Amino acid sequence: MSWISVSLFGYFLLAFSFVIDKALLKKRITRPAVYAFYVAMLSLLSLLLIPFGAQWVGWKFFSISILSGAMFIWGLLFYYYAVKENEISRVAPLVGIVVQITTLIISIIFFNKIFTTINLIGLFILVSGGFLISFDLPLKYKNIFKGIGYSILGGIMLGIAYVLFDYLYNDFRKIFGNENVFVNGFMWTRIGLVVGGLSLLLRKKYRRNIRDSIFKKDEKNKKQRDLKTIFFFAVNKVFGGTSSILINYAILLGGATKVQAVSSVQFVFVLLLASLLMKKYPKIFEEKLHFWDWAQKIGAIGLIALGVILIS
Repeated sequence: MSWISVSLFGYFLLAFSFVIDKALLKKRITRPAVYAFYVAMLSLLSLLLIPFGAQWVGWKFFSISILSGAMFIWGLLFYYYAVKENEISRVAPLVGIVVQITTLIISIIFFNKIFTTINLIGLFILVSGGFLISFDLPLKYKNIFKGIGYSILGGIMLGIAYVLFDYLYNDFRKIFGNENVFVNGFMWTRIGLVVGGLSLLLRKKYRRNIRDSIFKKDEKNKKQRDLKTIFFFAVNKVFGGTSSILINYAILLGGATKVQAVSSVQFVFVLLLASLLMKKYPKIFEEKLHFWDWAQKIGAIGLIALGVILIS
């Protein structure tokens, strides 16, 4: 199987996961903190990897794992807030762009990546594509900042988390060698996600929402833990987890630069899926289907793809 077919399928599953996120946050698990908490607790399943080569990695590695996991969960929290407030076909690409820019800036500042003229052009194109996909032209003032703060903050935190994840994999390889790199990197960063989820309990509002979703018996909270919600949440996490595995496998087959270059196809999938589902669930998916809206979004996705290629 070629790297491109693996990566395309991985990005399709990731787009499906984005769309289910929107549906669950709109109708079933309506509080972003509760949704992020459940995602974090699901990471406890990573403990099943212990018999497959997991080992104690030292306090430095452990501490960075906790930090990266906390950044990831709080980044997800702000992403979920943005998803609740705006169309998924706008939020997902904007968050992806902020992640790209964040990782690039961190690489320049801390890892001595050289910022070339091509990188600068790519960054400008990337930002332009993000603007076009997030805002309608002509600009409508009442919608221009809808969820944008959450998208930017979530993207920055997720970008930092991804850089830390990458650092941990490389650090383990330097200290312990190539054996069991994935098992230990994945398991310890997932434990970080669990701790990040528990950190949500430090805020009174989130603590109350999470407690009510588990114990309260009114109709709204019972809906958050009924079998239908649990089923869709589990399916969504299977899609998300499988997409991550496939994308990483595609990188192994074809290299990170090639796989990253086609990453914008996920936004095409998100747009198509959300637009199709809008016909049946218009109250959940509020995507527009006018010709110029399609033209603007597709053109923006093309700019995002070009920008990703130039900064990779």
